[in-house]
Amino acid sequence: PTPDGGLILSGTTFSTNGNIQGNHGGADYWVVKVDSLGNIQWQKCLGGSGDDFLTGIDVTSDSGFICVGRTSSNDGQVTGFHGFWDYWVVRLDKNGNIKWEKCYGGSDGDFPSGVTVTSDGGAIVCGATNSLDGDVHFNPHGGEGIEEAWIIKLDSTGQIQWENCYGGTSYDNMNNALPSVDGGYICAGSTTSNDCQVSGNHGAEDFWIIKIDHSGNLLWQKCYGGSEDESPYCMKAS
Repeated sequence: PTPDGGLILSGTTFSTNGNIQGNHGGADYWVVKVDSLGNIQWQKCLGGSGDDFLTGIDVTSDSGFICVGRTSSNDGQVTGFHGFWDYWVVRLDKNGNIKWEKCYGGSDGDFPSGVTVTSDGGAIVCGATNSLDGDVHFNPHGGEGIEEAWIIKLDSTGQIQWENCYGGTSYDNMNNALPSVDGGYICAGSTTSNDCQVSGNHGAEDFWIIKIDHSGNLLWQKCYGGSEDESPYCMKAS
């Protein structure tokens, strides 16, 4: 829901007709603002000539929006591309106009999942990376096709305040984060690791919950699941 009683809808489009206007080529982020009766107030396609897949959105304190997804574009509305796939974060005003956009990542694959607005006007972005360069300054267990969970904290203008990798020597991913009362964050994702920063894996892919402080330092972690795959999709504060 949005502060005016409407809704913001977000996802990905390959279309160039119907309700879709302004597709830049291939897949674009598609963001649609509807009123309380479901009528479209505005719609925006965001991206470049490559593929741009939107995976998360949140409402900002000024009734705007912050979007995250992965991009393979290096043109159109996308600038600063590092290679292969990047996190692409786009800050919109309440009318869907771009206030700023930035790419984050390295020369390999960077795969974001979710974004959460923080109380300081910034945002925390969760996902995974294979990169060992660019914005990924310390990825001790990733690379060579191994995805490491990667979380970045941004200020209100999109500058990186801190970034950290988390996990073991197998697949690790973070889907989303919630602020905790002590100024840190609870983050939910999945893992197939059972070494390094990951312990207690029950077999195959487990839910993986971590607690980090305000600077991204790992405080504790827990695995939940059974002998088969478990993949979390949503986490809400109770």
